[in-house]
Amino acid sequence: MFAKGIGSLACLICVGGIPYPAQISPGTPKPQSRLMKVFSEAMPALRQKTSVPIRIPTEVPGLDAENNLYAIVKSANETGYTVVLGATPDCGGQHVCSYGTLIGTTRPFNEIDDYGFTHRHRTRVKLWKGISGYFYDSVCGAYCSDSLIVWTEGKYSYIIGLKAERQSNMIKIANSAIRAGADRWK
Repeated sequence: MFAKGIGSLACLICVGGIPYPAQISPGTPKPQSRLMKVFSEAMPALRQKTSVPIRIPTEVPGLDAENNLYAIVKSANETGYTVVLGATPDCGGQHVCSYGTLIGTTRPFNEIDDYGFTHRHRTRVKLWKGISGYFYDSVCGAYCSDSLIVWTEGKYSYIIGLKAERQSNMIKIANSAIRAGADRWK
């Protein structure tokens, strides 16, 4: 009976397979999440190659617990960047290995046809600091496409696409990217 109780306690202490100490003393820095570590590794390449302000989320529900997660800088230049969130280190964004994509660009949305914006229903959403954006729900057939959240900041357009994600989570993810801005990733 005692061992069964200890097992239940251990399950409460472990979240998503990631063990957390039962007590963290005050002033102890929180361990860096797997997600933050993966994004931190991609930042030097982004900062070197693009002048577009970087918007990388600090939270993506579900991805922190994945066994294999890679932030692959697919492209980066003066006019923008594309980061693929992949299950393999060589994922180019194909459905079989991709969790989603992060895009920052100087191009307006009507010039970005990667996601077929013109053929999808959108819902207007309010983001952090009153920024307006749009949520595009996933379309499912043989597989489910990315749910999208898009917004503009001045002359920059941003897209976050994640496989079949809920609107409420996409808003949280976008808000974390906007709040963090480039300063978080120095």
